Amino acid sequence: MTAAAPAGPLLRVRDLRVRYARSRDEHPAVDGVDLDLDAGQTLGLAGESGCGKSTVAMSVLRLLPPTAEVTGQVLLGGEDVTTMSWGRLRAVRWAEASVVFQGAMHAFNPVRRIGGQIAEPMRLHGVPTPSGVDAAVAELLDQVELPARAARAYPHELSGGQKQRAMIAMALACAPGLVIADEPTTALDVVVQAQVLGLLTRLVAERGIGLVVISHDLSVLAATCDRLAVMRRGKVVEQGPTRQVIAAPAHEHSRALAAAFPTVGDPAFRRVREHEEPGPPLLSARDLRVSFGGVTAVDGVDLDVRPGEIVALVGQSGSGKTTLARTLLGLQRPTSGRVEFDGAPLPRSASGLRAFRRQAQLVLQDPTSALNPRHSVYEAVAEGLRIHRVDGDEAALVAAALEQAELRPPVAFTQALPHELSGGQRQRVVIAGALALGPRLLVADEPVASLDASVRGEILALLLRLRAELGLGALVITHDLGLAWTIADRVVVMLDGRFVEQGPVEEVLLRPRHEYTKALLAAVWPLDSRQRAGRGGAGGAGRTDA
Repeated sequence: MTAAAPAGPLLRVRDLRVRYARSRDEHPAVDGVDLDLDAGQTLGLAGESGCGKSTVAMSVLRLLPPTAEVTGQVLLGGEDVTTMSWGRLRAVRWAEASVVFQGAMHAFNPVRRIGGQIAEPMRLHGVPTPSGVDAAVAELLDQVELPARAARAYPHELSGGQKQRAMIAMALACAPGLVIADEPTTALDVVVQAQVLGLLTRLVAERGIGLVVISHDLSVLAATCDRLAVMRRGKVVEQGPTRQVIAAPAHEHSRALAAAFPTVGDPAFRRVREHEEPGPPLLSARDLRVSFGGVTAVDGVDLDVRPGEIVALVGQSGSGKTTLARTLLGLQRPTSGRVEFDGAPLPRSASGLRAFRRQAQLVLQDPTSALNPRHSVYEAVAEGLRIHRVDGDEAALVAAALEQAELRPPVAFTQALPHELSGGQRQRVVIAGALALGPRLLVADEPVASLDASVRGEILALLLRLRAELGLGALVITHDLGLAWTIADRVVVMLDGRFVEQGPVEEVLLRPRHEYTKALLAAVWPLDSRQRAGRGGAGGAGRTDA
């Protein structure tokens, strides 16, 4: 049922200012922001981490912490949220405006079934369900293209894309007029991302809701939003129709955001070395198979990674990429086949695996989860040195690793805790922990998926520098074809546990042979100048020439 449109804008923000009482930053988190959103319209908030876009969005429902000092007006349906009583605010949340949070896995209660969590807002707000709550939940799941049986699942039993759809169903449970989606596709593969963005766009059209989409990725906003506001240091530096802002950005920061996301096929984004004569593989796998209870996750794959070579392993969630990586690192035993490192079979004894893992290090996707929140940077980097009993001056080795990871000067970071660092700094700490052991191979699982544009570029440049200076081989697992185009020498495309295509990056991404590779490329929303001119504000997926 379409929500009734209020008189005037659905959402009007005027001179919004937010400052955190204990913040060490002298600048306010939000500094004089003005925004308007009509029913049936989509507004994108773009900008890097820390620019204030999430603070603006959370101000709409007063979801900020008690340390936030807020001034200005936030008018929702003509009513000022900043002056609402707590009783009125509770009535507004979910019923008139709701939020699709960034991390669906963390937003759901892991020990409660999905259906019960979707039904909870309906019960709290007394939403009438003539056919029963279960039927209402099933109808919501159908609207987000999930089967009714998903209601009986626990969060861990759903894929990332399914959890995000379930979060959207919960946001729609009380038929709100406004939905705020905070980074709704972060860490989703390109095909699932396209499906989620298409779903949001369809719901706006069918329900007439207002939608605010927060993202650091302009391609996501180009796919969904009529209007776009670009933020920097708490201020809106540019806003207007999405097509206009992306095709002809007036502010230098808008231009920088657009330029930070590589276009597959554009030589300006390729940052690889000159081709060299291939040497013997550092890591190799032959006819590798991994099965779990009769389900084959890795199905007879062959792979080589040479010293100084970056190989990108791409594919959808569930294609077998992470299982393959765990098997290559000896964290999962293969059902059959073999893995060799430096010409020798992967050891099976505990001592042999410990020696191997000193030379082959894993860089995890989420640096926040990878770091112990109670351990300082020094402790995080020193942990591996202690486990492997590395000889030498521990403090000097930690400092050298931080220096290699471009955390300079090291003394400024050693006593910091993870929550005191930016996302990019946390990822550098994880990389420093791997480098401290002097490895010959890095396996990086989605190393920049959750990072904003400029930090993403810095981490990729760091990986390239380490390859050049240390001769590291690297297997980079990603769903991001732009990342593969930027840094990889070779790319391997994985589907249902098999390699369907592999070869030099230019060959696979510019002249794909397999239909699945073509589908991955078609799901990418490009921002290059040739395709900007032909796109509408909230158009469909742009296709990359293949």
